[in-house]
Amino acid sequence: MEAALARKDYDTAIALGWVALAEPETRLAALRGLVHATLGAGRLEEAAHYAARLVQGGKITLDVILEGVVALSRGELHQAAGCFTHALEMDGTHPLAAVGLFQALSGSREALAAALDRLVPALSWNAETNDTCLAALRGLVAGGAVPAVVYTCAGRIEGIAAAPGVRAELIWKGLTVDQATLVPDQRDPGLCLFTFTVPTDLAGNAQVQVTVNGMPVPGMPLPAAMTRPPRLLARFTRISASATPGSAPGGDAEWSVLAWDAAHPARPVALDLVDRDGQMRRLVFRPEEEGARPAEPQTVSVGQGVRPLFPFTGEPAYWQGGALPGEDAVRPRAPVSGLRRPVDIIVPVYGDAAVTRACLAALRDSMAGVQVGPSVEVIVIADAPADAAVTALVDEVATEGWATVLRNPGNLGFVRTVNRGMALHPDRDVVLLNADAMVHGDWLARLAAAAYRDAAIGTVTPLSNDATILSYPDPEGTQLAEVSVPFLDGLAATALSGKVADVPTGVGFCFYIRRDCLDDVGYFDAETFGRGYGEENDFCWRARARGWRNVAALDTLVGHVGGSSFGGEKADRIAAALALLDQRHPDYQAAVHAFIAANPLLPARRALDVAWARTLGPQTCLLLCPVLGGGTDRFVDGQVASLMAQGIGVVVLRPEGWGDEAGEMPRVRLEIAGAPRLQSLVYEGLAALPDLLRNLQTLGVGRMVVHHVKGVPAVLLAMLAGRWAYDVHIHDYVWYCPRINLVDGSDRYCGEPAVAVCEACVRDNGHFLRSGDLAGNLPVATWRRSMAALLAGAQRVICPTQDTARRLAAQFPGSGIRLAVQPHPDREIPAVAPRPARPSMVRVAVVGAIGDAKGHGVLLACARDARARALPLEFLLVGYSRDNTPLLETGRVRVTGVYAADEAVDLVRAYQAHLGFLPSVWPETWSYTLTEMLAAGLAVAAFDLGAQAERLRMHGRGMLLPLGMTAPRINDALLELARRQGIVPSADAGTASA
Repeated sequence: MEAALARKDYDTAIALGWVALAEPETRLAALRGLVHATLGAGRLEEAAHYAARLVQGGKITLDVILEGVVALSRGELHQAAGCFTHALEMDGTHPLAAVGLFQALSGSREALAAALDRLVPALSWNAETNDTCLAALRGLVAGGAVPAVVYTCAGRIEGIAAAPGVRAELIWKGLTVDQATLVPDQRDPGLCLFTFTVPTDLAGNAQVQVTVNGMPVPGMPLPAAMTRPPRLLARFTRISASATPGSAPGGDAEWSVLAWDAAHPARPVALDLVDRDGQMRRLVFRPEEEGARPAEPQTVSVGQGVRPLFPFTGEPAYWQGGALPGEDAVRPRAPVSGLRRPVDIIVPVYGDAAVTRACLAALRDSMAGVQVGPSVEVIVIADAPADAAVTALVDEVATEGWATVLRNPGNLGFVRTVNRGMALHPDRDVVLLNADAMVHGDWLARLAAAAYRDAAIGTVTPLSNDATILSYPDPEGTQLAEVSVPFLDGLAATALSGKVADVPTGVGFCFYIRRDCLDDVGYFDAETFGRGYGEENDFCWRARARGWRNVAALDTLVGHVGGSSFGGEKADRIAAALALLDQRHPDYQAAVHAFIAANPLLPARRALDVAWARTLGPQTCLLLCPVLGGGTDRFVDGQVASLMAQGIGVVVLRPEGWGDEAGEMPRVRLEIAGAPRLQSLVYEGLAALPDLLRNLQTLGVGRMVVHHVKGVPAVLLAMLAGRWAYDVHIHDYVWYCPRINLVDGSDRYCGEPAVAVCEACVRDNGHFLRSGDLAGNLPVATWRRSMAALLAGAQRVICPTQDTARRLAAQFPGSGIRLAVQPHPDREIPAVAPRPARPSMVRVAVVGAIGDAKGHGVLLACARDARARALPLEFLLVGYSRDNTPLLETGRVRVTGVYAADEAVDLVRAYQAHLGFLPSVWPETWSYTLTEMLAAGLAVAAFDLGAQAERLRMHGRGMLLPLGMTAPRINDALLELARRQGIVPSADAGTASA
């Protein structure tokens, strides 16, 4: 019977209907078919008869409407109106009932006026998806039944008014929220149209009214849910082949389709199916009984390449493929040699007017040079911005005409907005560009070239100052204000021209997607990631599963403000996105972490650093020194500053992880003096050392200064020493003592005995070099021979004191080492006259980081003795020690904590120390802490050893103590030194000699 009706073979349909009437289970369906058949055949009396029987058989809204249609066809308007009114009582928003009632009452102004309270809401509810309902609304206004009507379309309020010049206002709680501009209707000069986009904060959350000439429009106030921005969803279920026998492979396929609005499930939803030729078929899904019953799925037969689109928001229906496929297999890649497609650059706009303006200005400037090649269209989509300044900016762009401007009917969110943009032109590639991204130059040409470098490349992302795994110069991200995008982009374009690298995921701030990849993989999942973050990661992982490559265009860098689009919500959104990605792609995070650990972009970042460094001029001086802390690093920092002041470029080479640390990747790091942004001059493992030498040569290195060799692999040392002339600066005794400070296992100065004793010391007490540095049966002797060769090859071996030079000469006699004594640059040491005082306690300053070699044991013993003998003596540790707890427990030590190098003198003075004490038990080569105590005006006590003794003799201020002196005798000596300065404790308890 249905087939006969479809063929309009009404006689056959009527005959089949009579047969079906005999069976109780098919009776109602037969009556419905007979009504349709007799109406089609023009047999109205019979149609009325079957319609009456149909309504008697059940209480179904459609049956009542069908009876009204028959009455309307027979000219029985009063009966028809009754049927349609009854149908609206059963389902208050049914579009057929509303249209039928309008048609039945159109000839009676009084009857129409009486039905407006029921009729207008029903027509308005369906006007978005039903053109006949919209036409009926227009008819009500044109006929003078109402002065104006409104309906909602995707959450936006659309209005129709009767005459030009009227004033339309959007009202909330008596306040005018917006005034509408009325535009003459092109189809009917007697009507005007107006539109309101409800402010984001009110949309879906508050009831609003629309007034025309101060009078509320019928149907006011609008329910809050009517203005809620839609969240349109669709589900597509492929019907099995067994259900469609005889269908040809690759031909039309049958699908079960259901669409709905998750934001307002009662609202009707339209879904367009658009084929490759642009032919459109619209499906309308209408929940029944005002949403009490959900819409039913519809079965459709479609060919390959049909694109499902929501017409009123412009967004595509999410599908695992961009178009409904005939088969689920991965599609073959098209050859890409020379292939380029037109490109849409999609810029979603919502907040931060200043940043958005800067983004659009940079984009417009970059487009000015786009003349040759496929067409490029910039599409700015305003996502119902709440900021009037953003709206004004969008209006400005629309007026200027350099970009296509679209406006969402309400705030759809980032993902739905970009989906809308991607669906606009199904033959074009797309670039998704955040409104806080700053492009430069021919960035688009370089991204497009990268996209077509291989047939399997689906997505391309540029580098950026802030783009998670694609960040440069700092891999952790850099504030945009701290870098120059044109400069960095120019570096990338030159240093890495044409280079791409595979990445596990793209980054959405600037994201190029080839159309064939988008068709195969599908749009972003707006339901899961609708508010932003995670959508591009999900897309990339789906693309990867279907054989597509995600790559970084290493020759392009786009600036990124970072998080500007989402403000303070960024951290919460990222956490939520990662949780969703874990659910959908359990291997995603592990793959990203593995990528970060492997650091495959290090060579690219390093190449950019080298190119950047070359713009700073030749880096002619190479300083070799691992990070040691203390006086060595302090001297190196000073030397760097001095060389730079002379106009000499400096590179500091820092070996890291070449010791015995488990799991640490050995590497070499270069620091370009004055360029702290260059953080990727890193060379991992022995295999990277040739690259290191090549880059040093490229940077212009011409000579080298060796400051220390702890942790420096022998092969690197040999490569460097064999390449450049060099000096050596002596900071300690690593050159012949593997324990570095000439301190034995008892934390005392060893006296520099014969090498055999040193072998035993290292064997029993260990050492502070790499295990590989001390090899063979006589490791100390072997080490000394290698260091003797290194020192002999130096142009100068520079010692800061005569004492240091004498010790080195004694250890390497006849080796040809060219020793030179060159004191460290020193601060001025004032001449200070004694200042008599009578404090309750003599306060003795000890400055620095106090470990065993620096005299921790000595200090602890002195503090305990001072407490035990109740001496008027206390110690001020300006700095910290290897273990502060036992010092503090004595009650005679105060600890300031870590200090900056330029703070020590002020701290000593601020705490009003009376004396200085340098408890170091090894022969210092210089001692900056001695300098600081002298500069603070203190007389200083120290052991008669090394540079500390030499310098105190030179300055003539202080006291030298025999090495090994007991703590009681040291304390007595300190009190005596105080008395010599005129400092006598007010309650002198005396001393007892030990």
